[in-house]
Amino acid sequence: MSASNPPPSVSPPSPHLYAGLLALALAAIGALCAVGWARSLEREHIHAVAPELSQEKLQGTALQKQAFVDPYLLVLYGSSELVKEMPNKAANFFSDYPTGFRVFPVGKEGCTPLNVLHKVAAVGSSAHGRKAAFSVSPGWFWSEFFDSSFYEGNFSEMQAYETVFSTRLSAGLKHDIAERMLRHPKTLDGRPFLRFTVERLAGGGWSDRAVTSLLQPLGRLHCAIFRLQDHMEVALDITEREEQLHPSRPSRFRGLNWNELLKKAAKFANATAIQNKRNEIQRRGHAPASRDKVFIQTLGSAQEWIDLGLCLRTFRELGVQPLLLSVPIDDMRLAAYGISQPSREFYLGRLTELANRNKCILMDFREHSANDGFTVDFFDHLSDEGWLYYNKALDDYFHDRLPAR
Repeated sequence: MSASNPPPSVSPPSPHLYAGLLALALAAIGALCAVGWARSLEREHIHAVAPELSQEKLQGTALQKQAFVDPYLLVLYGSSELVKEMPNKAANFFSDYPTGFRVFPVGKEGCTPLNVLHKVAAVGSSAHGRKAAFSVSPGWFWSEFFDSSFYEGNFSEMQAYETVFSTRLSAGLKHDIAERMLRHPKTLDGRPFLRFTVERLAGGGWSDRAVTSLLQPLGRLHCAIFRLQDHMEVALDITEREEQLHPSRPSRFRGLNWNELLKKAAKFANATAIQNKRNEIQRRGHAPASRDKVFIQTLGSAQEWIDLGLCLRTFRELGVQPLLLSVPIDDMRLAAYGISQPSREFYLGRLTELANRNKCILMDFREHSANDGFTVDFFDHLSDEGWLYYNKALDDYFHDRLPAR
């Protein structure tokens, strides 16, 4: 009887494999510890950095997420009106928590509805059930195509990745967003994976959908890396300035007499700004109502309506009912552009329809259309008086004194 063959020998795992697995485990533990440390710094200092318009706040997500979940902060999205210095600007006005909260502004010059969409989408589930306000600029809609450089200058690669790989947004919404993103190809240059994903989302065919599903794990990995980097950048910024940052929390609220404040609002009127607006009217020299037809045609075809609609859909799908604030188109601005009061109603009607469709609370301040002092120029920049009315709306919204949609 022949002897049976010995079983084949099994080579023991290479020690290099064990070393590699150990290194990965240590790296993962280190990353979790680093994120935990960063988040503790963010929680501790979120109120101190609230009024700042830093790169970390505008391009990242960590600070915005922390602001959304903090019970004493109200996120306010907007553009250049958040930057222009005014004593009554919301970030200043609520700095000492007069009614129990302060404002957390997010935005800078040229920030468009599509940029705001990315910022909101990047916050994701942290925004669910929370409050947020959004300052809408009428100037976005006064040309058919808003200057693409504004979107490009406010573009965040991290926030774009969070948008296209979001698990909170519907496939239909992401398809529509991707179509709009492709209209700004410069933001996708040098980012082949992002471009490829956006093109697949915009394609919408069954093969495109299959490919985007396959790309999801890699995309989520990209998002995780961006988040880790974002947390570290915020933490390093805070530690470098920790001695100058003084954490603040509301202690005792003094309350505000809004009736008295608004009665005195006219004293903030800037006579120089009003005179500059009158000079601009004279310089332009448009006859009254001479450009109504052109204005309504342009306003009706403005592409920013599409982006604003997508932005409001994003709020809705994330479970946020935002407060929309719109600068009134005052009579002096109508005169400067040679348009009549019925033309102004076209803008207000379009904005109201979008707000109603997406169940948003809208404050358009149309009752202030004859108030020459609500803004300081024709570029949607609020005056101190205008900011008082905005602040009253923010206060009412935060304390649930406005009717829900």
